[in-house]
Amino acid sequence: MMSWDLYRYFLAVAESGSLSAAARQLSVSQPTVGRQIAELEARLETRLFERASHGYLLTTAGQQIRARIEETALGFRDIESQIRGMDKSLSGLIRFSATEGFGSYWLTPNISKFQKFYPNIRFELILDISVLDLRKREADMALRLANPRSSDLIGRRVGKAGFGLYGAKSYLESRGYPQSIDDLKDHDFIGWQQNRGDIALTRALSKMVAEENIKFQCNTVAAQIEAVQNGMGLFLAPHYLVPKDESVVRLLSDQINQNIDLWLLTHRDLIGTSRIRVFLNFLYEQFQKDAEMLLNGDERS
Repeated sequence: MMSWDLYRYFLAVAESGSLSAAARQLSVSQPTVGRQIAELEARLETRLFERASHGYLLTTAGQQIRARIEETALGFRDIESQIRGMDKSLSGLIRFSATEGFGSYWLTPNISKFQKFYPNIRFELILDISVLDLRKREADMALRLANPRSSDLIGRRVGKAGFGLYGAKSYLESRGYPQSIDDLKDHDFIGWQQNRGDIALTRALSKMVAEENIKFQCNTVAAQIEAVQNGMGLFLAPHYLVPKDESVVRLLSDQINQNIDLWLLTHRDLIGTSRIRVFLNFLYEQFQKDAEMLLNGDERS
């Protein structure tokens, strides 16, 4: 099958009347245009241009095919315009459920990127510790740290979130840097309110330190980060939540480094909805781009 590029070069020379003008139009070199025209004539076994001192003139054969090629080019332009129009016409509301930390620090910036391409799609972001039920249509999509394995839901594992132990430099300079997990018994910790928050992190923390070591508990990530930065204790957290200003450092990275699966979910009945499908694909690409950061953070220690 003949490459459409050869016909693009043909049209450029036919319209401009010279190789140099066609080269400028196509942003390529003049010899490149000459080679493409020669290849097209060789494949068609027909001369399409007369080489004259004042430029390239179409032969009878060239004149006959020009109208057909221009018609095809116009068809390609119509297809491109139609596709662009489809993107802009995508509209409606997407209700997305996620944890406060992930929704605030990773998802919201990516929704902002998405809306630059699809400005008519609106979002309602539901950031709560409690898990909304997609099967009851309490939300259209959700990010979960586990696969619910329901026949009503379509799920895809989109990556892993790694988490580790962090502390503020100000705290560590006064209390010392732990050299082993056993040293943690001499440190204060920040955690979730009882029976609230990220269950996986709560369980992991409870295995490391006694309850009396957890000196500050709350139910929002923002308050936890503020507590860490103010030197109130150490923080077991996903890497993507940790402030990037280097006031907080990672500890015992060779001993504390656990991973949690991330699942992107939607209801089976919604998978064919254009705005849902487009956003799912977009998020999957963003997860692939951020895979290393989500898994390992910025390797501070």
